Parts: sequence; structure tokens; C-alpha cells
Amino acid sequence: MTQRYDIEKTPEGTWDIIDVFTGQPVVEVGVPLIDMPIEEADDLVDLLNCRDREQRQDT
Repeated sequence: MTQRYDIEKTPEGTWDIIDVFTGQPVVEVGVPLIDMPIEEADDLVDLLNCRDREQRQDT
């Protein structure tokens, strides 16, 4: 199964979480998941992909 989310380095050296299906930054509860340190982005992308896998398996 393709992972829906990935991280992308910005020109400033921070990291954004991107929806690979749309190419757009992810927004959770109104907050764009952009300009993060690598550790935070890596943890969040794992969590988002796990949640997405569970949701897709339920349908």
C-alpha cells in the first residue's frame, strides 16, 4: 500500500509534511504541518501514515 504522507525539505532547511496524492502540505485541525524540525516531521508523518492505513483498511 502506498504511503499517503511524506516529508519534504524546504529551501530554509525546515521540513513540511506533504500529501503525496495531492502534492499539497497537510493541514490538521486548521494547522499546516510546515516549517518543522526533522525529528518532529518524521514522527508526525509516521503517525499520519499509520492512521491513514487503518482508515483505508476499514473501508
